[in-house]
Amino acid sequence: MDIKVSGLSELKGNITCSGAKNAAIPLLCASLLAKGKVLLRNVPRISDIFDICKILTHLDCKVVFKGHTMLIDNTYLKYKPLLFEECKKLRGSYYFIGVFLSLFSKCEIWLPGGCKIGSRPIDVHLQAFTDMGFSYTIEENVLSIYKTRVVENVNITLTKKSVGASMNAVFAGLSLNNFSIKNVLFEPEGKDVLSFLQKIGYPLTLEEDQVKYNQTKLEFRWIKHTILPDRMEAMTYTILGLLKGDIAIRKVNTKDLEYPLSLLQNAGFHLVFSDTEIFAKKSYGNPMHIVTDIYPGFPTDLQSLIGVLFVNTIGKSEIEETIFENRMHIYYDLIESGVTCTINHNKAIVEGTQHILSKNYKAYDLRHGAALMILALLGDKESVISNFEYVLRGYDDMLNKIKSLGGKVSILN
Repeated sequence: MDIKVSGLSELKGNITCSGAKNAAIPLLCASLLAKGKVLLRNVPRISDIFDICKILTHLDCKVVFKGHTMLIDNTYLKYKPLLFEECKKLRGSYYFIGVFLSLFSKCEIWLPGGCKIGSRPIDVHLQAFTDMGFSYTIEENVLSIYKTRVVENVNITLTKKSVGASMNAVFAGLSLNNFSIKNVLFEPEGKDVLSFLQKIGYPLTLEEDQVKYNQTKLEFRWIKHTILPDRMEAMTYTILGLLKGDIAIRKVNTKDLEYPLSLLQNAGFHLVFSDTEIFAKKSYGNPMHIVTDIYPGFPTDLQSLIGVLFVNTIGKSEIEETIFENRMHIYYDLIESGVTCTINHNKAIVEGTQHILSKNYKAYDLRHGAALMILALLGDKESVISNFEYVLRGYDDMLNKIKSLGGKVSILN
């Protein structure tokens, strides 16, 4: 998909934050662990979610998705190999592995796809599964994993802090009598999933970086669960407001964004926030030095976006990407747009400027595409962004939200 973006408009208005993509995907997978029906609210209408819905339908689940509310009925769920095209397309399909191991003690699945932002092996997941009594093979990009030994009590330590592996290990472990998993990493979205599992009847406890589970008599409940707001979407529109206008972002959990918001405030940007709202106004800040890190540090998902914000700093700002090695595309786009920028492997230095040249851009991943949208809105005329379908994977109705602020965007094909 190609879109055309005009850089000639000031932006002003309100944005309501959608449900978090990074919570919604594992929640839909985890809905299979409930017994019967689950009602989810605040579900983002993004392409990754529609792909997960197709997978659930392939598994003979009933899915009704109206507005931002979804009813999932897994009464007639059947085991099937997860050799569907949708599993190849999105990385989040790997959450079905842990769920299937808990439900069926086996899983066959295409190795997951997703944005190509760098090496993202699932070795930590596989080691956790192995420690729980499973064995696996990988042939022609298909992972086959089966229960091969009985393990009564599981006490494992993940070999690396990993959001996905932490969640998958918990999913797989729910078939056991009890477990303790150490060195886990649960961001706010992961904690939302743990809350969901507790609501439907699984007695899980999280203490710092350790999850414990002790299966007593399970009593499953039909529940309604509201997905927490998307903090990455909230920060995207916050950065847009600081660069281009006067924007209020509603229905946000700002407690989940304390570190990035404090960085922007300390740099002198015009930013005010309460528990549930952020007000961002066009302003200029002092140079910043940022290093991405795991939660609660500065999120790698914001790295491309903050790189664009650097054009509104008075001097030179520096950023270092420590999570993914292939996430530096935006700095080459900044250079093409007339910004003084130097790149050294996974470090970039950006010099502030008040003049951005409009160019034609190509998105290489979800957050890069969102950063390009902001960069194009700063340009001196019109830009075209190709591969914009990446952005639709994670941003609910972004084009219409930009239009509601006064931005001029349109789909070319």
